[in-house]
Amino acid sequence: MKGARLHRWIAGGALAYGAATVFGQAPAACPWLTQGTAARVLGGNVSVAVPVSDAGEGVCSFVRSSDATTSLRIEVSKAPLPPCGADAMKLKGIGNEAVRCALPAAGGHALEKIAGRVRDRYFSVTLSYWRKAAASKAEDPTGDELEQAAESVAGNLF
Repeated sequence: MKGARLHRWIAGGALAYGAATVFGQAPAACPWLTQGTAARVLGGNVSVAVPVSDAGEGVCSFVRSSDATTSLRIEVSKAPLPPCGADAMKLKGIGNEAVRCALPAAGGHALEKIAGRVRDRYFSVTLSYWRKAAASKAEDPTGDELEQAAESVAGNLF
C-alpha cells in the first residue's frame, strides 16, 4: 500500500513537471541564488525575474512581495562591472577581489553592494531597502545576510 502511494506521488510529480515544461510554465530559477535564500535575506516571500543568457551571464532580481522597495539584484558578467569606489571595504572568502560598499541613495533609501570575481566572471550583489527605525529584521535587512548571499553566488560560480 505504501509503495503504491509513493509510485502515484512520483508519477503525479513527473506529470506535473512535464506539463509545466511542455507549456513553458516552469518556474524561473536563478542559477546563482535560490529563491529561499533571497527570501531569508529580504525578510519575506519574494518574486523573481531571471533574464540570464545561455552563456551564463545576466541578472536575477528578487523583490520582497510585501514591499516592492526591498530587493536583491545579482548581476554576472564576463566583462568587469561598475566598481564600488575608493571607500569600499575588502572582503575575504567571497571569490576574488571582493569588496563591499554603500551606494548613494535618496531619502531613507539604502543601497549596499558586494562585488567580486570568480575565475573569468564578475559578479555584484546589490541590496536595496528603506531604512526604518524598525524593530524587526524583516523591515531592515542589513548585516551578514548580504555577505551570505554573495558567498552563495560566488560558490555557484565555481
